Amino acid sequence: MSAEPVELGRGPAVKLVDGPRTETVPRAAWEGRLDALLADARHVHLHAPDVDLHARRTKKGKWLTSRGRPSSTTAAPATHDRAVSRLLPDDHPLFAATKVSRDKRRQVQHYLELLRPLPLLERERIRVVDAGCGKAYMSLALVAYGRETGTRVELVGIDANPGVIETVRGIAEALGYDEARFEATTIAGWSSDEPIDLLVSLHACDTATDEAIAAGVRLGAEAIVVAPCCHHELAAQIAANEKDALLRHGLLLGRQADLVTDALRAAALEALGYRVDVMEFVAAEHTAKNLMLRALRAPSPPREARARAEFAELRDRYGVDPAIQRMLHVPA
Repeated sequence: MSAEPVELGRGPAVKLVDGPRTETVPRAAWEGRLDALLADARHVHLHAPDVDLHARRTKKGKWLTSRGRPSSTTAAPATHDRAVSRLLPDDHPLFAATKVSRDKRRQVQHYLELLRPLPLLERERIRVVDAGCGKAYMSLALVAYGRETGTRVELVGIDANPGVIETVRGIAEALGYDEARFEATTIAGWSSDEPIDLLVSLHACDTATDEAIAAGVRLGAEAIVVAPCCHHELAAQIAANEKDALLRHGLLLGRQADLVTDALRAAALEALGYRVDVMEFVAAEHTAKNLMLRALRAPSPPREARARAEFAELRDRYGVDPAIQRMLHVPA
């Protein structure tokens, strides 16, 4: 275990490091904590810029000390708190225009971090479709991030609610985002004359997520990113089958249906030539619907064959007819 003084925003403290575990102890409580640590210690080493002190406890409990040349003449840095790195500054006009909460701001920053690894975000121009865009603050954040990094993000937000579309149009105009436009239409009813680079869909309810995935494939999207919401379709189908200890209880059945639905979606995308990462999007303490599927087109015959077999096995094991299969015609 090692200890060193640090300065925190809340005041002076001592940082304790014990293997992978790190703890900070307020300076006022350090004397008592040090006595407790020394009660069981056998060897103690003190490193200072001018001297090293070494102490060893004998079997009879007596401390023997010695002095040595300093291991380093440079004092340890006092500051411990680090400035948090944000892809968008906290005072960015986007946050004021969308009136999002502090939690939502953190979600926006996390969303950008999850999408940043996509190679297409390094291009000079990309076309993005937000399927079921709602208030579209996440996609507008992509536009803002693109302006920060020199990528023109040409955004099309689509939503079946005309009122929502009018609201988000006003926000984009107030921000001066002329590269963003919004259309009141369904996901299945929207088409494009040229392929898109990225399709996103966040918290689309039930099979609307499947519609968004199918639209991304149909439009030739290089990347598809979805964060599913409720999963009613397969929950009802699984509930109609014979119950076991796992599926007999409604809460457990619902959670299992969530997992089966998203596993089938991931396998379907992989069967069609995408590489899929499944990750946590929103922290679990905020919502149980916290998964994100990030798919990047990367054809691989072995992966596609494996995904087709896994899709069929999972579908047949639970006896379901998932919307993703009907919409994408997953190859057998």
